[in-house]
Amino acid sequence: MRRWSSALLLATVAMLPSGCGGQFELPTERPNRIVPSDQSYAMLSTWKNMDGVQDLVITQGQGNQLFVLFNNGGSAGPSVPRGEVRLYPLTRPSPIGSPYFDPMRALFNPIAIAAGTNKLYVLDQGDSCLAKFDDQRGTCEADPTPATVNTQPRRSQVRDYLATWRIREYGLGGGDTLSTFTDTTIALPWGVAADEQGRVYVGGLAVVLDTLVTDQRIRTRKFVSRIYRYSRGQKYPGIDDVNMPGTSSWHRDTSWVVFDGTGASSVSDPRGLHWSRTGSNPLFVADRGNNQAKGVSSNEIGVSVVRTDGQATGSNLNQPEAIAADLAGFFYIVDRGGRRVLRYNLAGEYIQRVDQEPNADGLPLLDPVGIAVDDSLAYVADRGRKEIIRYRRRP
Repeated sequence: MRRWSSALLLATVAMLPSGCGGQFELPTERPNRIVPSDQSYAMLSTWKNMDGVQDLVITQGQGNQLFVLFNNGGSAGPSVPRGEVRLYPLTRPSPIGSPYFDPMRALFNPIAIAAGTNKLYVLDQGDSCLAKFDDQRGTCEADPTPATVNTQPRRSQVRDYLATWRIREYGLGGGDTLSTFTDTTIALPWGVAADEQGRVYVGGLAVVLDTLVTDQRIRTRKFVSRIYRYSRGQKYPGIDDVNMPGTSSWHRDTSWVVFDGTGASSVSDPRGLHWSRTGSNPLFVADRGNNQAKGVSSNEIGVSVVRTDGQATGSNLNQPEAIAADLAGFFYIVDRGGRRVLRYNLAGEYIQRVDQEPNADGLPLLDPVGIAVDDSLAYVADRGRKEIIRYRRRP
């Protein structure tokens, strides 16, 4: 009986179409060379020579345009552009236009990009020392000289608002800046996001006045983590926002804020932001200081939607830098210190690692800093290797 089974098996194998049993084991193989439904990501291509790549975004639901932000660094002043935005086809590293937006009036030190309804927003971090540079003393530091009867020490104050951080708004069709704003209470911004109502979210370190409990006349400045939201128009009819010099087109929306802390709806050193069109419209945050990724409500203050620390992967998050979400309800974390990209569902369940396959040279991620996604594609900006890695989720 055993000899008969062996002969039958050999005859059966000989009758199979050519190529069967080659790429996959028989239990998982499918006809016509269809890739198995393992839901993994395949590395499609590696876009090289992306010097200075800083961030990228896909305009989901608006034609799926891919915009890439570059920051070339350097020490030039605000009149000399050091960055640019380029538009790329989804399938090849050939930019459309060079550059897509006019850099001569913008992009001094750009670090993040976001897409809203028919608009693009670039966060230019600026140079706080250059903004406070005192020509008389040749420094941006406060004057240590004590006050005298006839003179006052020169304060550390902003003297050149062109060098301060700011958000620049563009149309998706390219061209010059449509509007711009800054907020003097934010000392160091890191992330930007935009919602479909035209509001803009900025996260980073802010300066607040801390009142002494025992003597409320005494207040000291301190740095705290914050995420603020900005809406169009004046703060009140005929009244501009006092903290936003140079604009009457924007004001800070004080009806919503994310505070400093370690809880599920608070942040510490927030980096990448992404506002989601799905579900309850959470604002996703790469919470670098807490080594977590979070989704907080954009409709209410202090309401958590989801939180993860990466522990389910066997290794906690290590300095998460960027975050994005697709229209299917999944969010993606760029774990910069861990040199990986992770995918989660809205319940906080770990789904898979996106960068499981190496780049075209067989190398892993070196310094991932940004991600853009749609329902099946993922683009990862690897600043360390000067590359963009293009992935596609298998069926």
